[in-house]
Amino acid sequence: MPEYKRKKVHTSRRKKAKTEVVKAEIKIPMRRANSKKEDKPKSDTIRVVRGKKGEKKKRIYTLSAIVAVVLITVLILSFSLPVGLFESTQTFVLSLGRGSYPLELSGTATVDCVQEGNHCFVLTDTSIMAFSNGGKKIFSFVHGFSSPVITTSSTRAIVYDQGKNSAVIYNLSGVVKKIDSKEAIITADIAKNGEYALVTKSDSYAGSVKVYNRHSEQIYSINLAKDMINNIEIASSGKKIALSTLSAQSGKLLSSVRIYGFNSADPVFKLDLGEDAVYALKNSGRGFFAVTHNKMRYVNWSKFTTNEYDFDGEVSHTRYSSSGMLVVYNKTNDKSDNLVALFSKFGKKINEFEIKNALSDIRFLLGRVYAMGDSKVTIYDKKGEILGSKECGFGGNKVYVTGASTVCVVGDSDIQRINVNKR
Repeated sequence: MPEYKRKKVHTSRRKKAKTEVVKAEIKIPMRRANSKKEDKPKSDTIRVVRGKKGEKKKRIYTLSAIVAVVLITVLILSFSLPVGLFESTQTFVLSLGRGSYPLELSGTATVDCVQEGNHCFVLTDTSIMAFSNGGKKIFSFVHGFSSPVITTSSTRAIVYDQGKNSAVIYNLSGVVKKIDSKEAIITADIAKNGEYALVTKSDSYAGSVKVYNRHSEQIYSINLAKDMINNIEIASSGKKIALSTLSAQSGKLLSSVRIYGFNSADPVFKLDLGEDAVYALKNSGRGFFAVTHNKMRYVNWSKFTTNEYDFDGEVSHTRYSSSGMLVVYNKTNDKSDNLVALFSKFGKKINEFEIKNALSDIRFLLGRVYAMGDSKVTIYDKKGEILGSKECGFGGNKVYVTGASTVCVVGDSDIQRINVNKR
């Protein structure tokens, strides 16, 4: 065999030896990799522990944030709701539920019926009762007054014995406060935040006003030496009141409307009406309505701007609800010739239309007019178009609304619910 061939074989063997050395050297990093693998369990354990601690902190932070939000919400609702969170919630819960008709009334004659949202108060000559719109009887109390008068807010009602010294405040859970006045009570008002005002008359003053917060703590008072007060309204802010007054001068009875702030005994606004006496005042939020025998005025609480509307006839009904203000004017000698005027809550006239029959009661709710007269109930839209009517029989003197096409007719001994047929 030639010599050069043998050398090539020998050279290839040496290369194999070098390759083996290289293979041996490659094992070293593999051992290091094994050593790192042995350390990994220790590192992973630390990471798991740290991860669990982080998740626990996140849960604590989340729970704390939720609790803080709930507490802040409760505080905001407690201060922003009219009479606090508890009483507002209680009023809502108690106004739920249904009952069966007819509903029996205590007493021999129905004096008044006032609807507030999902419930209504019925005042008779002997008792005050509250019913849900579904027909559930919420409460009934004997008032014992000889001349009972009721005025309400969205959450409370005050019943007073006109010309006497007693009054009682109710909410849907029962009696809130019994009041004994040193002077005879002429009129009163109660606001949605629980504030209430009593107008009294004494030997010293022709008219006095005392305003109390919902805890019955006196927050304001004024005395008028010569002016009698026949109507009062508390502003929604709870910081102002409006009065209508009457005074005799030179043989004439002069009328005015005044606004008082709680930081002064002098009025911040006064509107002289001459001999045009005010029949009713009604707060509507930004302002209030002053109804006289042939005029309607809307006065802004802050700007003191006034909208005025003239009508023919004399006022016979005034009704206020979430839909706005309704006033009925009719001719003195013809109670079947009625003009119905509708106004928005901001004092803008919506429409007016005629109803040619005697009215025993009327309501403005859900954007509709519900009129009871001539032994039937008729529903009108805002334009005066008849939407439906239904016979209700004789004996009903008050009506309140329980649905778009359902009403309750209040008599002296019971309450009947009827569905008004669509035309």
